[in-house]
Amino acid sequence: MTRLTCENEFCIYQKKGNCILDKVHLDIQGNCADCIYINLEESMLNALKNRG
Repeated sequence: MTRLTCENEFCIYQKKGNCILDKVHLDIQGNCADCIYINLEESMLNALKNRG
């Protein structure tokens, strides 16, 4: 099965640069309508950004 590439690191369905869903729905602008975002506190986000 072919996987869709996904660059949204804050979506719970993104893993190693790919979408793990079997099918996705796109909105009128072509954005994924199935994306569920992870909410991070600013301090946690900054700590993760400073890791690498």
